[in-house]
Amino acid sequence: MLSLLTRTKSFRDPWVGHPILNRQFQLHRRRVELAETLCTWRRWLKPGRCAELERDGFVVIQNFLPPSQFAALRDEVESRVSDVAHQHPMPVNNRVGFQPKQPFPAGFDRFDGGTLNRFLHIDPSVLPQAAAVCHDPRLSSCSRQVIGLPMDHHKVDVYLTVHGEESETPDLQKDLHRDTFFRALKFWLFLRPVERDDGPFEYVPGSHRLDPVRLRWEQSTADAALLHRRQPDVSGSFRIQDEALASLGLPKPVAVTCPANTLVLADVFGFHRRGAAVPGRQRLALYGWNRPYPFLPITW
Repeated sequence: MLSLLTRTKSFRDPWVGHPILNRQFQLHRRRVELAETLCTWRRWLKPGRCAELERDGFVVIQNFLPPSQFAALRDEVESRVSDVAHQHPMPVNNRVGFQPKQPFPAGFDRFDGGTLNRFLHIDPSVLPQAAAVCHDPRLSSCSRQVIGLPMDHHKVDVYLTVHGEESETPDLQKDLHRDTFFRALKFWLFLRPVERDDGPFEYVPGSHRLDPVRLRWEQSTADAALLHRRQPDVSGSFRIQDEALASLGLPKPVAVTCPANTLVLADVFGFHRRGAAVPGRQRLALYGWNRPYPFLPITW
């Protein structure tokens, strides 16, 4: 029962996915509402100051760093990525679905179908420029805007995405989805330009807002997950079809193509996905996330 008061979102959990509590008492809807209420309270105590993020659920900031600082960061990270690739060649995967982490000394690899996600830890003695960016106060300001809590600099990595071939091992992150039942933050500071063929981040503007229509969708999707009929559980990260967006009063997704030195930051309670890409194309970024304990009533 204690799992109901945690971040647990998978309907395979016996309490989160309890059929009676969900069907008779709309348990999922109540968890969503409580988490939103407490998040609103935290945000009120220490609000952020980004109107675009508040309105759309995501923000795109070009020229995030001064040119000289960005050049030093990019060169440092590119050198590290190259060194690690020689020490630990990138693997391939032929299994469908999300795969477990494959740790190595500098970080870990994880596959989403055929797409490789390579995460490299940021050691200040090895990546001092990257470590400095982790403490940028603008990240904490945006984090407070989304979840009412500052950014945790420990939750930032170098992130290399290598797109795979989709016919045999589809990438489930390329399905439109929201991450969890409460507000959470992700950001990418792109170190290389992102073109359409690179699989850009896509976001549905305004889909982060919790209104009565979205609440009904949340509960009906939870009901379907319990029955394993209309959609798979996907560990509680609910999927939605593009054609269903209009029924929620939402527009089509926006693909964020951008030059290098662009920060893309999003509330991932909103619907988003990794865009379609040409196999073998890559994205390189500093990547951060902040998924809070949803039932925390205070901030700092």
